[in-house]
Amino acid sequence: VGTSHTFRLVISLLSLIVCSSLFGNVLVLLVFQRKPQLLHVANRFVLNLLMADLLQTVLVMPFVIATTVPNVWPLDRRLCQALVVLMHLFAFAGVNTIIVVSVDRYLAIIHPLSYPTRMTPHRGTNLIVLTWLLSVLQSTPPVYGWGTIDFDQYHHFCTVVWSSSYSYSTAVSIFSFWVPVCIMLGCYWMVFRAARRQNALGASSGYTSRVRQRRFHYHCKAAKVVFVIMSSYIFSMGPYSVLSTISINRNSHVPQWMTSLAIILFFFQCCIHPYIYGYMHRSVRKEFLALLCGSFCQQIQPRTSGIDSCFTVTDGRAMHSHLPGAAVRVCSLRTWEEGTTSSSPTERRSKDSRKETTSMSFRAVSAMVLIFLAYPLTATKLAERQSCCWFLKERDILICQSKLHF
Repeated sequence: VGTSHTFRLVISLLSLIVCSSLFGNVLVLLVFQRKPQLLHVANRFVLNLLMADLLQTVLVMPFVIATTVPNVWPLDRRLCQALVVLMHLFAFAGVNTIIVVSVDRYLAIIHPLSYPTRMTPHRGTNLIVLTWLLSVLQSTPPVYGWGTIDFDQYHHFCTVVWSSSYSYSTAVSIFSFWVPVCIMLGCYWMVFRAARRQNALGASSGYTSRVRQRRFHYHCKAAKVVFVIMSSYIFSMGPYSVLSTISINRNSHVPQWMTSLAIILFFFQCCIHPYIYGYMHRSVRKEFLALLCGSFCQQIQPRTSGIDSCFTVTDGRAMHSHLPGAAVRVCSLRTWEEGTTSSSPTERRSKDSRKETTSMSFRAVSAMVLIFLAYPLTATKLAERQSCCWFLKERDILICQSKLHF
């Protein structure tokens, strides 16, 4: 199976993973930069996970792709050792962060009253620093002689010689896969039991406060996101961990295609995390749409237009400016960050404010109808109108730019 055709396939898949990882991770980082209020404690952990994936993509994967072509390591042997250390460093940082997020969701759901005092922003920052310090300790033993790193000419990549140290190989397999999986499964089993109890309580009693119920459902939804990330970790790291355990035996012979598949799945987790998080997290998904819509609007912005008519919807309020002959409606997104109010009850918006926002959104839509009534379009002019996307919900309005020719 070790043909040049197989190597070309591996290079193509790894290159696709690099491009997808760069796009997804950078886009989520831009979302956090654009909306810093999303960076509450739980999302800081996710941001740390995405940073580890991005560093893995930028600093490690290009060299892995480069070594797939020749049969020898083209650079210095110390760089080969540094490459493997960095690869394990970012992988350990990722799994340690997933463990922290799993425990964080467990505390938020099982101990909701004491969670704000237990998981403060300062403590969250300390946990992030601790994950990196622990990752350094887990990834650098070969530098000090515990384990050996070399270029595997059969499989065409730098790797740990797993048969060189039985104790080190066993420790890596246990602490990089089996222990984290047991901790994650334990946390989510208790979260699952708590969710069932809460649902039973809510169905049998009418005194449960809606605020507490809403907070509980938010934490459960966040736990689902991390559960999917945990499942992707098992899917990605499982084959690599199993093959490293099998390779401890010097007489074992692992087919080349299995090793290539394990390496591809190992790096696949770097590109899947931002898409899982961006798709399942409502606030981040809205900011994704805002970024993409904003980019689209800039591309179709007329270069030689006179005066623009702007209709902006922000914070549920409609603001209408001058209306000339050539009108451009500017995209705007009302983002309701549920995640920013997960910790403290005082930070949550009251029911009255939500009703007020809904009323404002209704007035915004009414104002849009008035604009169309004031400036009717003929069938010919309707054909000249460029595409416009609408996203109207109870508390959310997304109006993509459309150009109207009057």
